[in-house]
Amino acid sequence: MSNKTFLRLLNDAFGETQAKPIPVDGLSGETLTIAKKINSEIVKTEKCQLIAGGSIRIIEKVEDFYEKIIGIISAMIRVSELCGTECDLNALCKEIVRIFSRELAFDNCSIMLKDEKGKHLVLVAGSGKGDKYRKAKTVHTDTEMEIREGIAGKAYSSGRPVFVPDVKKDPAFKTFDTCVSIVSLLSVPIKAGDGVIGVMNFSHPLHQGLYDRNMENLMVLLSAFVGQVIMLSKLYGSMSRWNESLKEEVAKKTAELKRKNRQLQKIALIDPLTGIFNRRFFFKRLEEEFLRTTRYGVQFSLLFIDIDNLKPINDTYGHLAGDKVIKTVASILRQIGRKGDVACRLGGDEFGYALLASDIEGAYNFAVRLQEKFVRHNFRGMDYTPTVSVGIANTQGCKFKDHRDFYNAADVALYEAKLLKNTIRIYSRKKHRNRLQLPLLD
Repeated sequence: MSNKTFLRLLNDAFGETQAKPIPVDGLSGETLTIAKKINSEIVKTEKCQLIAGGSIRIIEKVEDFYEKIIGIISAMIRVSELCGTECDLNALCKEIVRIFSRELAFDNCSIMLKDEKGKHLVLVAGSGKGDKYRKAKTVHTDTEMEIREGIAGKAYSSGRPVFVPDVKKDPAFKTFDTCVSIVSLLSVPIKAGDGVIGVMNFSHPLHQGLYDRNMENLMVLLSAFVGQVIMLSKLYGSMSRWNESLKEEVAKKTAELKRKNRQLQKIALIDPLTGIFNRRFFFKRLEEEFLRTTRYGVQFSLLFIDIDNLKPINDTYGHLAGDKVIKTVASILRQIGRKGDVACRLGGDEFGYALLASDIEGAYNFAVRLQEKFVRHNFRGMDYTPTVSVGIANTQGCKFKDHRDFYNAADVALYEAKLLKNTIRIYSRKKHRNRLQLPLLD
């Protein structure tokens, strides 16, 4: 074979985009050897090209898979941010499918949950391209199916994903009133703990190679995460309601405790017979007012009051009649008393009255009004006429060491008044030959 013929064969072999083997028929000697070597290299090149093409496709698939993983992680992060927010379950599911459709570019995604009776799967949320899911606030009969019905029912009952490449060829498929074009469908059970609470559906208007095993595994991971988010949301809602109930209960108990504390305080500080303060409260206020007087130099008067003839009234007419006389004194003290003054029953037939910001003359006039009003009271059917004796001490007239000394002074004045009965006596440290005739005013 001439060189020109061989060169033409070489040109034909390498003249196209892809090299092809050189025909060896009619070749001999050196040209045959060269042709065989060229053909061997062409075969090696074709194998390399096949391997390279396959590697590129694998790399592209891996890159696409990684992009899906990144999208799923992003979607899971956004969904996790919904935990701890106050929203009802339907609103939560709608937000979840909205995030999935945006982050993962699903054509259509929906969530179906088991109803409270556990007999139906209810479509609570749907989103995706050309979304026409019902947006009614209430669930209609055309948006629910029996628990084992349809492709979703299979996934729910078996607890495993169910993929249908063409729903038109599967008699188990049941459509909703959605106007969403569906060909391929992947239903994945939503699990929470050891139970299944619903199904996530991923659908597409095509069916060629959209949901491979890797994609299915990712959807299983995604649905498991959604199950945990839903359970956490339910738990958060239950805790929020429990917290509100607890707050209401604490508020009720607090109000009740305050009411009981007021009752206890009243029992501890109020005399049950007369309704005025008792001895314990009176001594506390007496100390406070005496210290205030010492600090600011504002005088006040202390009156001790005793009912005359109460013992014969109790002995003759009984203690109910005596109690009536005691309550009359307390009632008059409330009537003629001033706001801020302190009236109390010291015990038995004795009363104390702290007349604040008052001089001796004012205290005396107060005692006179008490006696006059008490005498005018008509105690019918009693042969013994009750009267009151009053002893007065004033912070201005003498220097007292403390409130106890002040108290003893009023008690001494009362003792002198009770010797004569229906009398008013004012305490003085001056010496008198006849103690029964203590001066009215110093």
